[in-house]
Amino acid sequence: MKNSIKLLVLMAISSFVWSCTNEDIRVTYPKSMPSIDTARVTETQIKYGDTIHVHVAVSDNVAPLSTVELKVVVNNEVIVHESIRTKGNSSSFDRKYRVPFVANRPDNAAVKVYLSSINVEGYTKDSIVNTTIAKRPVITDLYIVPDLVAGATVNTTTYKLTLIDAANLIYKGTGLNYTTSFNYKIATKMTAFKRIDWSGLVFGKVGDGIGVVTSATDPSLNATDGTLVGISEFTFDALKFTAKVGGKLLEPVKTLDINTDLQLNPISLGEPTGFSGGNIYFGEGVEVTFTGITGTLSNSISPDYFQVTGANTAKFLGKTGLYKAYFLTTAGYLYIEPQPEAIYPDAIWICGAGFGRPQQNPFPTLTATPWNWNSPLEYAPCRLVSTGVYQVTIYCNNTATTKVNGGLNFKFFDKRGWWDGHEQLSTSYTVSPPLSASSVVGDVGNTVGLSSAPFEGIYQITLNQNDKTIKAVKLN
Repeated sequence: MKNSIKLLVLMAISSFVWSCTNEDIRVTYPKSMPSIDTARVTETQIKYGDTIHVHVAVSDNVAPLSTVELKVVVNNEVIVHESIRTKGNSSSFDRKYRVPFVANRPDNAAVKVYLSSINVEGYTKDSIVNTTIAKRPVITDLYIVPDLVAGATVNTTTYKLTLIDAANLIYKGTGLNYTTSFNYKIATKMTAFKRIDWSGLVFGKVGDGIGVVTSATDPSLNATDGTLVGISEFTFDALKFTAKVGGKLLEPVKTLDINTDLQLNPISLGEPTGFSGGNIYFGEGVEVTFTGITGTLSNSISPDYFQVTGANTAKFLGKTGLYKAYFLTTAGYLYIEPQPEAIYPDAIWICGAGFGRPQQNPFPTLTATPWNWNSPLEYAPCRLVSTGVYQVTIYCNNTATTKVNGGLNFKFFDKRGWWDGHEQLSTSYTVSPPLSASSVVGDVGNTVGLSSAPFEGIYQITLNQNDKTIKAVKLN
């Protein structure tokens, strides 16, 4: 046993000595600078979309080589960055890189290749190859080509765009006859059948923007503007790769018939059953006459967005624009909210439990599935009433005997939907009774009802970013 222990100790000592010796004998080299012996790009002129061929040879007579860092830069943008392993005292390699045609590519731009040769001791030699010019593809014509309607073989709604600003490459089409939403591509060549000729450049959706596409299966672009009667103008910036549409603006509605202007089970809701809805263009200060609402108007429309002016009339209080209107047929109540993509600072949304629509006689039955975004039964928009001030009017239930899902508990969100990190936390505000800022783990930053003060009723809640307060005023 003693012999075995001695053997293990000796082996450990030997291993330690060997590792230290191995470290001590690592080869080091005198200071030396690598040499970039050859650095060239074969092409002196290319067209965006073409490929350049790069040849590089490096050496170091003293220290072994390590790597070459290579960057291809166009218009101050790095389009290629590659680390290439080099060994021994000399090395050479060939590479080819495509120079894509993307937004903001000027004509006759230098294609620069930056090189850094590094040896094992970390010493570096830099060089730049600046012998290649990139030219923009020649664009003679541009056409806006909507996607084919299912079953169609000929596209009859293709329009040719006119170059209206040669210096900035702005193309425009007028007198178009499109609906307020359609999918399309932009082509430089067309066939006799008004179809895209794929031998020319074609622009479609690339990532979140516009770029060059190469097949009919590549994503199309979308043009949508619900504030227009129809899209009659289209402008394309062929330098920045941006597009915008125009046309006659909608006139704000002056009448709204719940039964004919809103469709049953709107697809924009995750749980549409029981709702009718649609996009409605409201005008700030414009009086609307309602039909199809059988209950008292003041108890049937949003007090945040309407001021009742008569038995069946109300003035719209929001900013002029396109809104979602959802009518809950089982309760006879009209919800109004911004478009689902509306975000802070144009809108703030609340989601949580223990609240509902501000409808009295009787108060609403609260949803049994809180903290969701499927329908207005589960969330509410806060209207921007002035800079930094947001208002929402809701029925609150925080009574001792009928607490629903733990009582009133909600959070202010910068967007409709789950968006962690983009919230207005109540802990950053002074919160007035009967509300409070939650400090409970898991609910920190939520706005809750004070447990010591049970309450029920309709409250107008104001989040004021100017004085950092959250206040509630009971209306009923």
